[in-house]
Amino acid sequence: MARSILENRIVKLEGRNPARPYEHLTDEELDARLAAIAVRIEAEVGLKMADYVEALAHAVSADESLPEGMTTMEIRGLISSFRNVASTRSHHAQ
Repeated sequence: MARSILENRIVKLEGRNPARPYEHLTDEELDARLAAIAVRIEAEVGLKMADYVEALAHAVSADESLPEGMTTMEIRGLISSFRNVASTRSHHAQ
C-alpha cells in the first residue's frame, strides 16, 4: 500500500511510520503500554480483560447490544488483537 506524502514526511522527520506507531518500541515498552491500556479498560468496565473480551465476543455472536460508540468491526478487531497477544504470550511462555 502506498504511503501518502504526509506519511512519507513523518517517516523522514521522525524515523517511524505513523501507520505502525508501536513498531519502534522494545518488547518491554510495548508490554508496559499494553498493561497500562488493560488496567484502564478493566477499571472502566469492571472486568478483567479476558472476561471483557469474552463478553464482547458473546455479544457480537448473539447479536446483542454493543458498547456505545463501538462498531462491530472495532469489537472484532479488539477480540482478534487480544486473542493474538494472548496466544503469542502463551506460546512464548512454553
